[in-house]
Amino acid sequence: MPSRGSKRPSKAAARGAIVTGGASGIGAAIARCLERDGYLVCAVDVQEDAPVKGDVREAATARKAVEWLAARGACVKALVNCAGISLGGVLPKLAQEDWDATLGVDLTAAYVFIREVAPAIVAAGGGRIVNVSSTLAIRARRGTAAYAAAKAGLIGLTKAAARDLGRDGVNVNAVAPGLVETRLTTGIPEETKQKLRDETCLGRIAEPGDVAEVVAFLCAPGSRHIAGEVIRVDGGQLS
Repeated sequence: MPSRGSKRPSKAAARGAIVTGGASGIGAAIARCLERDGYLVCAVDVQEDAPVKGDVREAATARKAVEWLAARGACVKALVNCAGISLGGVLPKLAQEDWDATLGVDLTAAYVFIREVAPAIVAAGGGRIVNVSSTLAIRARRGTAAYAAAKAGLIGLTKAAARDLGRDGVNVNAVAPGLVETRLTTGIPEETKQKLRDETCLGRIAEPGDVAEVVAFLCAPGSRHIAGEVIRVDGGQLS
């Protein structure tokens, strides 16, 4: 889990990272990988045990995350927009409030955090922004209209932000995971999971760490010439 103490970080931890949805699942795995790589991580989540608890759709929450890192002597060098929900169902039965909530958390929140956090990354000399999209943005399934639309919008936002921020030293990219084994997928019938396994080249479903390692690479020096890219982490499902 991300750091929660009040001690000032060592010099090696002077690089700060903000991870929305970072208290559990894929977000928590990303936070662990970034901490391993020397970042001081501020997880932003609705869960009580997150360093910054709040609504990711609100600018004040983003500003709190920047302030949390600054109070510990770290500048913001990376932002990972991982917060996400999936509500609703097939379009004729998709409630307006479920559409609005899904678009708000999965897409609008990323815009809000980029808008509020990017100036701090630029001021720190540049850095990385990674958005967590989904293969459903590329090939949707029945009953995923709101989620697929939000994640597709996130890909568009990634490409536009890469253009807007690249000359200021900020590399913006996205990852698009397929199905990942988390507590949110425990309700999926095993028959459906097996079908998804069979669609992949590798015959397996991803674990959170599989996605986190790709995000960590995109936040590392070796990705300095990658921008506006969407990397699928789906075991070859869409290949």
